[in-house]
Amino acid sequence: MRLRIFGLERQKLMDFIQEHHPEFEIVESDPDVVVCFGGDGTLLFGERQFPGIPKIMIRNSQVCANCAELGKDVVLRLLHEGRYTVVEHLKLEGHANGQHLIALNDIVVAHPQVNGTLRAKVRINRRPYGDAILGDGIVVSTPVGSTGYYQSITRSHFQSGIGIAFNNAVNIVSHLVLDENTHLEVEVIRGPGVVAADNDETQIPLETGDHAEIYRSAEKARLIRFPEEYARFHIQTGTERVPLGFCQTCHQPYQNA
Repeated sequence: MRLRIFGLERQKLMDFIQEHHPEFEIVESDPDVVVCFGGDGTLLFGERQFPGIPKIMIRNSQVCANCAELGKDVVLRLLHEGRYTVVEHLKLEGHANGQHLIALNDIVVAHPQVNGTLRAKVRINRRPYGDAILGDGIVVSTPVGSTGYYQSITRSHFQSGIGIAFNNAVNIVSHLVLDENTHLEVEVIRGPGVVAADNDETQIPLETGDHAEIYRSAEKARLIRFPEEYARFHIQTGTERVPLGFCQTCHQPYQNA
């Protein structure tokens, strides 16, 4: 099996594989599986580089090193033994001004400056949703992304559909979870604004009067899932995710390094 490794400390994992799991071939292109050695951001980067290729996340933790070490060996052994399934996950696409971005976690329409305010109108399946939204921006999330930025705004998450969160909106507006086939449109009525996807550095600029469209992508993310007795080594989504401040593998509170 051909593996492509991503992560700031990818060399550490490559050395481990070469010493303890020589049954794998480490490659730079055309992998069978992409191994994301790090955290959520590494997974998002790996998906952008190799969309649709099955992904495994091995968490590389400096504050829970024992779990990171255990995770490496268990995940690689299960992978070699074929004891896994590949699960497809929804991705989103954002279009504006002839450009597009694709996200595994979320698409965000916001003001380009942290001390600025976006004023925008939202349409859901071509129909207006409420009045103009004035605030820090609008987050459109997948189920995988619902335990990230969406959860920090709404204090909730979901396991199917598309979620819409309004970040620090001045006017009272309800967050929504809609069918995954929903088509969203955001019109900037006082710019500037930007469209951003996940942790992608590329952003689409918006001016007053510009429209951004957000909807389900034809692309799917393919994430590897292990047997239930090894559930702690899954890429955690929805109710499987452990609260911030806790190790995502052993579920114990982080200790100071």
